Amino acid sequence: MRKSASNGRFLMSISVIIPSRPRSDGVLERCLGSLRDQLGPRDEVIVSIDGPDLPASAGLFPEVQFLTGPRVGPGGARNRGIDIARGDLILFLNDDVEADPRLLDAHRTAHIDGSARMVLGSAPWAIPADDRVIDRLLRETSLIFFYNKMDDADPDRDWGFRHAWTLNLSLPKTIVSRFDARLAQPMFDDLEWASRVRAATGAPIVYRPAARVTHHHRYTPEMLLRREALLGHQAARLHEVNPGCAGAVFGERYLADMDEVCRHEHTVADTLSKARRAFADLRAVADAPSGAVDRWGLGRLFETCRVWREAARSIGFLGFVNGTDAAGVQDEALARLGGGVGRTPIVVPGPETLRSAS
Repeated sequence: MRKSASNGRFLMSISVIIPSRPRSDGVLERCLGSLRDQLGPRDEVIVSIDGPDLPASAGLFPEVQFLTGPRVGPGGARNRGIDIARGDLILFLNDDVEADPRLLDAHRTAHIDGSARMVLGSAPWAIPADDRVIDRLLRETSLIFFYNKMDDADPDRDWGFRHAWTLNLSLPKTIVSRFDARLAQPMFDDLEWASRVRAATGAPIVYRPAARVTHHHRYTPEMLLRREALLGHQAARLHEVNPGCAGAVFGERYLADMDEVCRHEHTVADTLSKARRAFADLRAVADAPSGAVDRWGLGRLFETCRVWREAARSIGFLGFVNGTDAAGVQDEALARLGGGVGRTPIVVPGPETLRSAS
């Protein structure tokens, strides 16, 4: 730890670990630029590329350590960073976030008493110039994250490992564990990891909104549908890797026997037509200006999303049981619920020694 000249307190050094992938859209560069002016003398930024090639912009950031290697998914990429990190604290960030100028100091402050805890910072969605209904749906509901339910809660509340999202999460290096690289897709890898850290150390997960990043990640309806199918697929994968964690997240009987398989089959069969209509409703308004619906209408849209989300997850789960890979279940969900028009599957390629996503 280094000593602050102003007040004599010892300040913890931070190792910022950012898993990334080859990309040319300027997203990683924006993230790194937002960190540059707030780094202390002993802080470090480690970018672990999930693949063998350095980004073309690596030379623009001499203060950053870039790592490359075989494609192992985001958890395996984080492990490379963990292996060389020297800071007192580890701060995990996504590559598509932009750090507030006081981010590192806010995380330092959250750990100032030296307790073993995981600190979740805030990550509001960026508001784009062409703000759409679907952008607002993500910001103002718990469609993906649950931040909208956290801001007014007791600051000492322990949120549990299900809220340990590594897009903005810090913890002391002394309690960090490695991620399970068998979870090669960006689903549940962070929660499974946090469940083990918690079991080993008892560390709570506390929320500190002052430790803020802005999350630059836009979705289309088709991307959301693919995401839900992948969630179902990876829920089954999680049960293979860590049954205890899966039981805590989904319920003790989830995925445990053929009754669960039958439930998913009935979900798809019984709700398919309704799920198609609900997804069509989202598509119809997704690209409209964000003010086209009021708060009541937005809440109503969120509720109708439950139908197609559950159907897509069931398709993903059943695909895993039947041996379909991650890309395949996303294609199937899109074909059955959305008419088959969409974008590239949300899949992180894994090494040949792993099944594609299962």
